[in-house]
Amino acid sequence: MVVSVALAQADEPLGERIGPFIFWPLLAFFVALAAWALVRRHRGGTGGRGENGVDWTLPESYADHHRVAWSDDPATFTPESRHWPLAVAAIFGICTGDPWDRLTFRDLDNPRDGLREAWGITSRPQLLSRLHWILREGHRVDFAGEVESWIAFGDDALDDLLAGAGRPPSEGDREQLWRLRQVRANARGIREVRFEAWDLVRAAMLTRAGLSLGWLSEPEAIDTLNLLSAELQRHYTGWEEMGEHFLRARWYWGGNSGLASLQEDAHDASRQAALLDPERGPWAQVPWRRPIPHSRGLLVDAMVAEDLTVQTPITSPTPLAEVIDEVTIARLADRS
Repeated sequence: MVVSVALAQADEPLGERIGPFIFWPLLAFFVALAAWALVRRHRGGTGGRGENGVDWTLPESYADHHRVAWSDDPATFTPESRHWPLAVAAIFGICTGDPWDRLTFRDLDNPRDGLREAWGITSRPQLLSRLHWILREGHRVDFAGEVESWIAFGDDALDDLLAGAGRPPSEGDREQLWRLRQVRANARGIREVRFEAWDLVRAAMLTRAGLSLGWLSEPEAIDTLNLLSAELQRHYTGWEEMGEHFLRARWYWGGNSGLASLQEDAHDASRQAALLDPERGPWAQVPWRRPIPHSRGLLVDAMVAEDLTVQTPITSPTPLAEVIDEVTIARLADRS
């Protein structure tokens, strides 16, 4: 049965092309790194490294960038329900310098710029639309479909595709061909990756940013974080596994190679180590199997209240979409 109840589908966010939240602090970091390298080269260094230069392809070079900020003393920390989804959002959050264990950001410039520039979000309705898309579908539907179809791709068809059918490939073609090659080679075990982490970690960061900017109420934000957290617990067995799947999915999305890929790999490995650090790492302090409070569907209530409704898709593309669509149908039935 088709019911006219779901949130309007937005175009793919700009943030899906240039990266969410992490983009801006990371961009500033690498701009400063490039300037430093030029100074070192001018002073006689080789390849951007002087006698005491730093090798940015090594994870330990990013240690200062990934010092986890706390609002309380980690030595006396006692995890509460709210800390589980905040540990999810910490994948991006620790790069901003804000305490990971607070629901809201102290410095609002980064979330405001990240939402506007990377996602095109400047209002509550836009934020709800983006959250709806990424929670119901995100990239995981297309990426899982790509992997499945390309595993079965015949060699002849593959040769034709790689040849480009006699026309110069566009940027989109090159990105797709790069991903196809990685799937065919099973690079980094991409065939076994579960892409839920890539979407739901970003959803956690969107939620935290939206709350900080006043576009979500605290109950709405906490309820949405509980919704995505329970889904992550169903798909992964622990923080380290979730983090590994996130990193491989991010690599597949980014499509980088060469020196840039080596530097990003080192950056991500450093961040993963900081999150797992026994003394200051959020993932070492919050038990993976901590119970997650049941979601009441407050995001759906917000969508219905904002009249962000179109015809519900005939099928729900993900298990989480099934949950959201079921709640939405019930809410609008109550409203009519």
